[in-house]
Amino acid sequence: MIGATVLAVALSACGGGGNGAAQSAANTITKSVYANDTAAVQSDMDAALKAQVTRASVGIISDKMHKLGDYKGLTLLSTDAIKNEYTFRGDFGNGSMNVVIKLDPDGKAAAYRVIPT
Repeated sequence: MIGATVLAVALSACGGGGNGAAQSAANTITKSVYANDTAAVQSDMDAALKAQVTRASVGIISDKMHKLGDYKGLTLLSTDAIKNEYTFRGDFGNGSMNVVIKLDPDGKAAAYRVIPT
């Protein structure tokens, strides 16, 4: 029992603090995408992911988000502690889409995906 608790604490501490850090990073990036602010989107990403983000890709996703109405926030759907990956439901005034974020060991986004629901 104690071993399982220690393992759970160790896993939640990996990659920048677990659910709270992931939700904070995902929320910040999602708000920046919604605002169509490419520089702000890239600011919470690791170097490899920054290189993949373009003004056009942010604009396309921003347009899709705006079609769903005002951004309301995120709700945690699932976690994969081994991958340090978190899936959230992004809630909007007229619908939702899933937001998946993977954090690197420094707490920066190593992957960010938006999936229509």
